[in-house]
Amino acid sequence: MKTILVLGATGRTGRLILKHRPDNAPVYAGLRQASYAEGRRSLPDGADASRIVNIDDQTSLSTALEGIDIVINAIRLRDDIAASALVELHQSIVAARDTSRELYVVHVGGAGALHMDDGRRFWETPGFPAVTLPRGIGHAHLRDYLEQHEQQCQWAYLIPPPRYVPDGPHQGRYSRIPPGNREQAFLTDGISYEDFAVALVDAVCEECYGVWLIGG
Repeated sequence: MKTILVLGATGRTGRLILKHRPDNAPVYAGLRQASYAEGRRSLPDGADASRIVNIDDQTSLSTALEGIDIVINAIRLRDDIAASALVELHQSIVAARDTSRELYVVHVGGAGALHMDDGRRFWETPGFPAVTLPRGIGHAHLRDYLEQHEQQCQWAYLIPPPRYVPDGPHQGRYSRIPPGNREQAFLTDGISYEDFAVALVDAVCEECYGVWLIGG
């Protein structure tokens, strides 16, 4: 039985991952020390297993990852983050892994990493929202790093479409699309946070590896 740690567990996506968590695996919610008590109260019913984790402290990460086989990274770094910030977070998770286990890291991706037909990334196009530009650049760097360099762990990078709706209806369906030559067409797709969370949990249970586009 594999054990899962959800980082960003109190965010909208994180809470929905916990809501739809697999029944046959222990799932821990990673919570910050400063908001531990409040964070526990915001977790879905029954999701009471939690661990304190500070992603900026390698010792804290290592302690939180003891006995963990799967990390779901639903942390949403905000503001003017460095282009390397998401890569560095991934590297910190891998460095903190429990070396007695094989680690599988699943990232909530970003549409900024999508490849356009003309060779640009979505974050480089005029249609990309300026307010999320630093995160879009960061996601493109993370996708490139995973595809080109990551060899120490198994990984998956799941990309929602630009129309990623926080309070959208739970349709109970989604499409899992492999990356390729038609990524620009994915810009017209949309999905709710809850349907994306279900797709993410399914991918974890099925051990899907690599990059996938998750549409509605």
